[in-house]
This record gives sequence, C-alpha cells and structure tokens, in this order.
Amino acid sequence: MSTISFDLEKLYQQVFGGKPYQIPPEIKKDPTEEPNVIRRTPSKSYVLLEKYLNREIWLPTRLAELNIDNYDRSEFYLPYCVVKISGKKTIVKTPLAERQGTVKELYSIDDYSINLKGFFIDNKNRLFPEKDLDVLRQVFEMKHAFSIDNALINIMLGKEVKVVMESFDLPEVEGGRKHVRPYNIQLESDSVFTLEV
Repeated sequence: MSTISFDLEKLYQQVFGGKPYQIPPEIKKDPTEEPNVIRRTPSKSYVLLEKYLNREIWLPTRLAELNIDNYDRSEFYLPYCVVKISGKKTIVKTPLAERQGTVKELYSIDDYSINLKGFFIDNKNRLFPEKDLDVLRQVFEMKHAFSIDNALINIMLGKEVKVVMESFDLPEVEGGRKHVRPYNIQLESDSVFTLEV
C-alpha cells in the first residue's frame, strides 16, 4: 500500500471513524479462490461483492453536467470517496378489527439519500485545495440537478439518475495537513417527471 493511502486510511479513521477497504490496482484471479470477490465495472469504478459487505470502500465518484462559471470542465471528480445510499417508503397501514396485523398499501417511495465522505487533496502542489472547495460551493449553490457516476449508485439508481446537493460539511483536520480537507456531502435523488394534460 502506498504512503498516501496509508495516511488517508488513518485520517479517515480519525475524522469519520472506521477504515475503508482499498482495492489493489491489479486483481489476479486465483482458480482456488471463491467466485464472490471483486469485479471491475465498465466505468472503471469498483463494485463491492459478498466478501466485503458491511465494510466501507473507496469508490471514485464523478459529478457531471455542472455548468459552473470559471470552471473549465463540466464534471467534478472525487477520487477519494466513500458512498452510502439509503431509501425509504411511505406505507399506509390500516388495522383490521378482530384481525392480527395491518393491511399495508404502498403509498410512495421517497427520494434516495446519498452520502459522500472523503477528502479533497492537492497532490500536485501540496497546498490548500482551494479550487476544489470553490467548485463544491458552486455546486451547492446551483439551482438545478446534475448527474452522478459511481459504481454503487449506478447499480442502485441507474446511470440516468439526477441528484441535488442538500447539504455539506467540512470537518476540521488535526495534525497540520494543510493540503488535505475532508468533506461530508449529502445528496438527494431528483426524479424527472413528464406531466400530461
């Protein structure tokens, strides 16, 4: 494991708790190994299978269709990122007289909640990641939804999903790492509806 990844694991544990799993750069398949290990996806991100369930993993994430002023790209790449997705339904429960339990009707499925935790790092100049923080602020202030590309999100929500940034948090860093800044970003899915009259 490289020095930067070791430092990131320690820093992640200090700021967020827990240690994310890091997939090695090359995965060689051993014929004696169980089939449920790790596989690569076409988007060059990595997917977690049964062997590593319930353990966080670095999943690079790309935010796209941003249209931000003074930013030369239409996408924002987050290489050091851990993703959590949660979903919720609203279910109408009707109790029946002299019966056990309730009758349940699906009322609606709420928006999916997506949490991104990770680090902005200026590896090139080892300075404060000012440009990344400026892009984060502009994405937060946008008044429209944008696309997201991530191995886990693509499986759960599909590649056509749009999201909006609901909130973000920039936790403090101890130990004089001025070129590293942790982030905690909360997104919500935004479904596209076609209304017909």
